[in-house]
Amino acid sequence: MRNGGPRKTIGHTSCDLYGSQRRTGKVVLDGSVATSSGVVLRNWNNSAVSTPRVVVVPKNLQELIDVVKDTKYPSPLRVGGSFHSLNPCFATDGTQILMCHFAQVDIDVVTSTVTVGAAVKMIEIRNRLRPYGMQIAVAPEIGNATAGSVSCCGTKDASLGRFGSGQVSSTVIGVKLVDADGNVETITEADDPEKMRIVRSSYGLLGIIFEVTFRIEKQSILSYDYKIFDLASVPSRDKLFGGADGVLAFCLPYSNRIIAERRRAAGGQACISRFSRFKRLVRDKIWAEKASLLVTLVPYNWFFNIFDRVLVLAFRILSLLGGFAARRADSNINYKFDRIDYFDFTFWAIPVSRWEEFIPKYVTFCRDYFRETGFRASLVSSVYFINKDRKALLSFSPSEDIFTMDLADSRPNDPLWIEFNRRYDAFVSEFGARPLLNQTKQLSADIVYKTLGNDWSEFLSYHKENDPSGRFLSKYFVDLM
Repeated sequence: MRNGGPRKTIGHTSCDLYGSQRRTGKVVLDGSVATSSGVVLRNWNNSAVSTPRVVVVPKNLQELIDVVKDTKYPSPLRVGGSFHSLNPCFATDGTQILMCHFAQVDIDVVTSTVTVGAAVKMIEIRNRLRPYGMQIAVAPEIGNATAGSVSCCGTKDASLGRFGSGQVSSTVIGVKLVDADGNVETITEADDPEKMRIVRSSYGLLGIIFEVTFRIEKQSILSYDYKIFDLASVPSRDKLFGGADGVLAFCLPYSNRIIAERRRAAGGQACISRFSRFKRLVRDKIWAEKASLLVTLVPYNWFFNIFDRVLVLAFRILSLLGGFAARRADSNINYKFDRIDYFDFTFWAIPVSRWEEFIPKYVTFCRDYFRETGFRASLVSSVYFINKDRKALLSFSPSEDIFTMDLADSRPNDPLWIEFNRRYDAFVSEFGARPLLNQTKQLSADIVYKTLGNDWSEFLSYHKENDPSGRFLSKYFVDLM
């Protein structure tokens, strides 16, 4: 026993789970199946849980096919990747599939592709491509995300340039999956672009993806600098960018400030000095670890106000030091699973055309909730600017460029945080916003139909045709239908 949790040991093959198993030791399986009585699999910040009757770890493709076809493995079948989803999209009371053995990496510089197993993390792909001077065109912040998940779900990175992609699934040009009948399908952008478009936002509801092919390109170097604006006079999109190729911003609605991290393409051969590497490290420590650490240790409104000022000061100093240079792929962050490091957030994408209208109303929304309940978000809201992208059916930027406004807090299960998200869903949906079904909190069927509209109805029709028995259909998705 450790931290009050059991260590399950069956056979000899190790499969390192995240969530509760991450903290109570490895669950060791025989490479096939283990009855999971009493096992609870949690996402990285304990805000969502899965309680499968069976956990299965197929060693190869044939075993995966057998799992899908054999009804002794109860429905719904759901894959658990890195357990980094922010809601229960991975959860099941049937069979949890862990793809640990699908971990191959095949780099083809001639065709500018990398083909990987579904379990390979984005940060590992980055590291494997680096010696070749190559990268995937989009570097999602959550480097823990697995290839299988990003090929059919959504996550984000600020677009670079007016036409650069912002959705990592758009760099996926092929997948192999096992469908609801146990058949192996190969789907490629070249042979069937429409089906590829549907798969890119299928959330595992059309089959178990076991192999993914990404388009790759030469690595790019970016220069980073910072500009701080007062939200009393909302800066335009162009003023926020200041001629930069891309922007990630940190919005502080309670302090009426927004910090723009401006990113400019510096060319693949640009020099990255040791001082730049140090400043990049400091930036990532602040963003990925120290921010959540401090507000977790001192969880009080008065400290959150102080922390806002400290954060602004830190980025002012970083700017005075001249910014830094870094590879674009360095945006991948390997998030830790310790309580003092994690936080919770929700995702919404809002059309850029609503920027100057939205921001003052968003500040008012946050402050009104604080006055009513005494609750304010402990962390900054992250704002990614992402280009129009129609390469996935449920794309979050199908009609025009978007910006995200992602609430973040260090108390994932606080009832006031949960209610805050419910109200935010209703508020932001009035601005033509779109959610992600794996990263948006407290979604309801009404909100999904309102925001995804005909695209959601089209996807449901396609799903019903391809999985009529609901082999992959979990309660989370049923409730959104």
